Amino acid sequence: MSFHIRKPDFLLIGAQKSGTSWLWDKLNQHPGTDLPDLKEIHYFGGVENYLAGPERYYSHFSDTDPTLITGEASTSYLYDRIPYWHNSSQDITYHESLPLIPDLVSQELPEVKIIVVLRDPVYRAISAYRHWLRQEYFPPLTGLKRAATKNPKTRIIEYGFYARYLSAWTKVFYENLLLMLVFERDVVANPESGLKRVYRFLNLDEDFNPPAPKRSFHRTWSWTRSAVNYYAGPIGRLLTRGRLGQFLDNTDILGRYALRKSDVQFLRSQYLPSRPELEGLLNRDLDCWDYGNKYLDS
Repeated sequence: MSFHIRKPDFLLIGAQKSGTSWLWDKLNQHPGTDLPDLKEIHYFGGVENYLAGPERYYSHFSDTDPTLITGEASTSYLYDRIPYWHNSSQDITYHESLPLIPDLVSQELPEVKIIVVLRDPVYRAISAYRHWLRQEYFPPLTGLKRAATKNPKTRIIEYGFYARYLSAWTKVFYENLLLMLVFERDVVANPESGLKRVYRFLNLDEDFNPPAPKRSFHRTWSWTRSAVNYYAGPIGRLLTRGRLGQFLDNTDILGRYALRKSDVQFLRSQYLPSRPELEGLLNRDLDCWDYGNKYLDS
């Protein structure tokens, strides 16, 4: 008896905090897709997951309809080397003998289609920082630069080096298998046309119009809400998850302390030098990105 292994038709690889949950929802609603229950499988994103073997990975797709498009969305794939998912230190450690992530994907899934959504890396890093604040990974008064540099395993900074990672991806996946979108243009400003591009890329009916979501995706807590949640103890944590939390988000009375201009300048120094290379890889200008300049003008 022959057994057909169901493999993903596409990978939505990031960037983190760049609308991937919104896009996943739109793809999941399309009648031409059948997606697995688990959105982020991270098979190629962590050494432990990868070494568990492909059978475990493909089992996530075994119940999907083979006549429909399937895939997954793991933002850990927009990277170069494959790190250990779990380690006792705050440093990023790698399995040095394994190839780069794009090479691993190409070897295992040579015909898979790759979708990338890129967001202004400064705002992406700020959003990631606030995500980790909500998780109580470090105290709210730590500051972005210190939090990121003292906790590199969070990859708050590293996930924004788009040009470095895309140069590795474009070496093994050519234009017909790689779709690169810009969050501010293709998701925020022109979601309909951006979505049509994705549907067309995956050979789906591009005229399908999915309904608007009934909820927002991963809405970031205000800095005030994160601070109260961290410092107020168990009772405070309980309250911040209810109406008080919504009130703190709406008022954000401590918000002016959330981000230092020196943090923004640090992020700009990390990302601005690679802008010309990134524009060349995308074959698009990035004038819609101000690299956090609005924080410096305030």
